[in-house]
Order: sequence, then structure tokens, then C-alpha cells
Amino acid sequence: MWLSLIIPAYNEEKRIKETLEAYRSKLLELGINFEIIVEMDGCTDRTPEIVRELAVKFPEIKFIEFKERLGKGGGLLKGFEIASGDVVGFVDADGSVKPSEFIKLLSEIERDYDIVIASRRAEGAVVRNQPLLRKVLSKGFNVLVKLLFRLPFKDTQCGAKVFRRNALEKILPEVNSKGFAFDVNLLYLATRNGFRIKEVGIRWEDKRGSKVKGRTVVEMFLAVIKLRLRYSPLRFLLGGG
Repeated sequence: MWLSLIIPAYNEEKRIKETLEAYRSKLLELGINFEIIVEMDGCTDRTPEIVRELAVKFPEIKFIEFKERLGKGGGLLKGFEIASGDVVGFVDADGSVKPSEFIKLLSEIERDYDIVIASRRAEGAVVRNQPLLRKVLSKGFNVLVKLLFRLPFKDTQCGAKVFRRNALEKILPEVNSKGFAFDVNLLYLATRNGFRIKEVGIRWEDKRGSKVKGRTVVEMFLAVIKLRLRYSPLRFLLGGG
């Protein structure tokens, strides 16, 4: 397997070193050919400095950096552009998904799936330290996604996914959302194109310092409604937006 692992990192100076070293160590241990691409945009802390130091020390670690904020989807799209692996995946920088859990996704994609996604609600999932409010909001978001897009997945937003290159190359040109609806957009297009998708329950731990705030939740709900309009006869309501 030739893996490109993309890790978006926005102001993650307290966690990025531990995350990168853990993933690098695990992938080396398993003998996987890999590159880790850290995508940074709009950082105002020491994240870029820490990543640059690690990239000098470890050739498997690469990075791209942008001064302006691109958002999760926008940043991942930049990472996808330079990824060279036959399999391309991404994980959050906060360490909520441990390397051993990410490896479960790689194991499944070797069983002839096109896309494998981590899930906090699928069979076998274990969630630790998730605040009640965030749990309720997350469930509400998933209900909205099911109603609007009829996707069969129990968790579209978990920050760990793996794609075969052919699947990614097919759906990326059709992606409309670079913001909070990015994951939904990917999975909707993948489903519409008939790709085989596996949802895998994982151990996931909520990390302190989450950037999901009250305003963020409102923006997420609005983003997914806007995405639904883009794929409906009412898309004219969006104008050129």
C-alpha cells in the first residue's frame, strides 16, 4: 500500500507533535509505504514552526502552508492536490482518532472497498469524554443529513476517512462545499457514483480545546441545507453563491 495521509492543522501547537509522531511510528511499525502531509492555513501560533522542525527530522512528513483561512474542506482539497498515494486518507490533528483506530480503516479498504469512513455510532464504536451538548448536536446534525440526503451512514462527520485514488479523482471535480458540509458532499457524491463505502465503528475520544462552538453549529446546519439546495431544482435560489 502507498498511503498519503493528510492532517489539517489550524492552531494545533499543543497537539500536532504528538499526533504526527504517533502516526509516523505506527505506519513505520506496520511497514506501510506512506507520506504524511500536514496542511496549515491561517495559523497564528507555533504550529508551522513545530511542523517544519519535524519535516526536517523525518522525510515522511511534508507540509503545505497558506496565510489565509481555507476551512476544513478547502484545506483538505489542497492536500488532495499534492497527495501521491494509491490510497488517500485524512485524520484530525487533535488525536481524537488514535493510529490503531485509523489502521482499521486501511484494513477494510484492502477488502475491495472504495471508501472507508470512521464512525462514532456504528457497531463497535466507543466514545469517551464527549460532552452531552455536543453529543446531542452531533446526533441532530446526522438526522438532518439523513433527511436531506438519504445517506445510510450513522456518522458523516467523524474526522477520519480513507479513499482509493480512483474514487477520489472521480468525485473531487464535483465537490461544491469547502466548509462544514464538505464530508457530506464527499459521501453524497460517492454514493451517487456507486462507490462501495464501508462505515467502521472506532474508539474516539473527545479532546479539550475543540473548535466546535455555538456559532459553528449554526454554520454547519446552514451549510448542509445550502448543499442540499445545490443538488435540487431549487438551486437557482443560491444565485452565483
